[in-house]
Amino acid sequence: MEKCRHVLPGEHIYKGRLFFGYTPPEVLDAVLDFEVRDDDIFIVTYPKAGTTWLQEVAWLIVNDGNVGKAKGQQVYFRSPFLEFKDLVLNEVGLEIAESLTSPRVIKTHLPVDLVPSRMFQTKCKKLVLFRNPKDLCVSYFHFYRSSSSFGNFQGSWSEFLEMFLNGHVDHGSWFDFTKGWWSKKDNSDVLILFYEDMKKDLKSEIRKISDFIGKSNVTEEMVARIADHCSFENMRTNPMTNHHDVYSIDREISPLLRKGVVGDWKSLFTAEQAEYFDSVYSEKMEGINVPFQYYI
Repeated sequence: MEKCRHVLPGEHIYKGRLFFGYTPPEVLDAVLDFEVRDDDIFIVTYPKAGTTWLQEVAWLIVNDGNVGKAKGQQVYFRSPFLEFKDLVLNEVGLEIAESLTSPRVIKTHLPVDLVPSRMFQTKCKKLVLFRNPKDLCVSYFHFYRSSSSFGNFQGSWSEFLEMFLNGHVDHGSWFDFTKGWWSKKDNSDVLILFYEDMKKDLKSEIRKISDFIGKSNVTEEMVARIADHCSFENMRTNPMTNHHDVYSIDREISPLLRKGVVGDWKSLFTAEQAEYFDSVYSEKMEGINVPFQYYI
């Protein structure tokens, strides 16, 4: 395998994890002290696990399927990215979150030890979305290529694969993130979801989320409306969710919402790389049985 590039412009290390400039140390410090409310709903994902999809689904459930309202404002203002700071526009996810009325739907990519210290001392709900790591890795590679947020990465797929397996990517190790949040799976305020299950039967997952967050007034008509609005094609063409207005993403290289399929990892992984990935996975995830689905 190729050696990974060790430094990209804008990288910094915070408590052992790699971050870029849009997640500066002072914001990560402030996140730890963020005032969590009992009725908050946190969308917890590693990057490229289906974050925007779950944000839109959860926000619509909380807001009674109000598609009209969802079409009036970008998802990143309705469901802010907690540890994000736009260095150009000076928009801070913490400040947006603090200004919202309850119940808030808040996004984070942070591992369990870097989230707000009060997150597990309140009744807030955590929706943790996992995606099979091969598809996630491929999606993350395309995102790295298209976004200037990651030091204008110009590396090869082989180089990125090595970076990913070594945890030398934005927000740190996928393995650490996954093991940390999987350890919380039996908490009554944590719901583990899978990207592949959402692809197979989104309506069932909408009902599951609704029950978990205590929304008893969700009708079958509302479920159908949310599922239609949140289909991949509708999300990809919706200017409130497709992030085409985000200046740091070059959608000509790769849009944020690219394919949305299960099994796309086969488009880049060679047989040798898949075998290598499996060997690293077996070593790092020994004794941890997360039921990932690589095909549906």
